Amino acid sequence: MQPFYIKSQRLAGFLMMRGFVLHSMKMDINSRRNIFLFTKSDELLEAIETYKQIKQTKEDATNGKSREIRTQN
Repeated sequence: MQPFYIKSQRLAGFLMMRGFVLHSMKMDINSRRNIFLFTKSDELLEAIETYKQIKQTKEDATNGKSREIRTQN
């Protein structure tokens, strides 16, 4: 098993909702954030890329709406 560590709780939840198994969770002493341990695989990396694309699409949509509202005033 090759470990893959994640510090984002939202990403960890996204992965678990898609069937990836959370093996362990620990606290990072320096940042006081949770660290989530998954098994590294090609499927996991693809799911992370999907998460990034969804997140970027939502940010783009939010930013676009903000600009439209500002330009209409």
